[in-house]
Amino acid sequence: MNTQRVKERMEEKHITTERMARELGMNPSTYFRKMQRGGGEFSVMDMMVFKRVLEMNESDAVDILLS
Repeated sequence: MNTQRVKERMEEKHITTERMARELGMNPSTYFRKMQRGGGEFSVMDMMVFKRVLEMNESDAVDILLS
């Protein structure tokens, strides 16, 4: 996961860390820890939530979430 691009996309969409954590069903501290570790600990279901919440098309999702 390209965590920097995820953060940029969140800023573009005005989505806070707290909201993203809530959408993912996790505590904000858990979300922050996973992001600090490069995003590799997020599940496939989590990736689907990122894609939906950040309104990504297939190409963006692959480029940002699977890089």
